[in-house]
Amino acid sequence: MTKSKFYFLLATVLMLSMLSSCGAIVKSKANKYLTEEEGAIPPDFGKENTTLLFITHRNSYNKYLKKNTRKIYQGDYELISKKEFESNSKYEDISKYRFVFDYSAVSPGYTVIRGDGSMRDPLYDVKKFRILDRKSEKEYVSKMTSSFWSKLQKVYLKNLNEKLLSEQQSKLATTK
Repeated sequence: MTKSKFYFLLATVLMLSMLSSCGAIVKSKANKYLTEEEGAIPPDFGKENTTLLFITHRNSYNKYLKKNTRKIYQGDYELISKKEFESNSKYEDISKYRFVFDYSAVSPGYTVIRGDGSMRDPLYDVKKFRILDRKSEKEYVSKMTSSFWSKLQKVYLKNLNEKLLSEQQSKLATTK
């Protein structure tokens, strides 16, 4: 193996290692911030028998949303477009469809400085996840964003699922 091939291979391995460790850091931080205590999960979530609505967006986002919800979230849910949510009268039933999971696209919070010294906004946005409690009309917003948005989404779904299961177990315990 030539020296240049060796260095290329080493650089590739290091780059992949850094990227995977960045994802692990995001997941660790998300476990801390995507909680009820940090204001990302409504305190009443899971206390009533409701169907969680997930607003769909673009194809790549929808692909991961479908995969992650199917794999992680055990409650009742529906994946619907914003247009469908706003136009279908069935979703007016707040007692059944109390919570809505969505995101807003926000700037990652920095400015890119070009080689000539001029500045521009980044070429991408990051996703800031949120849950709307339609009954109280309050939004519960994630305090963190990342370009590793699927990892954030997975942790959010895991924490929502844990809250749901905890509330269900509490209901069972009080009925016994």
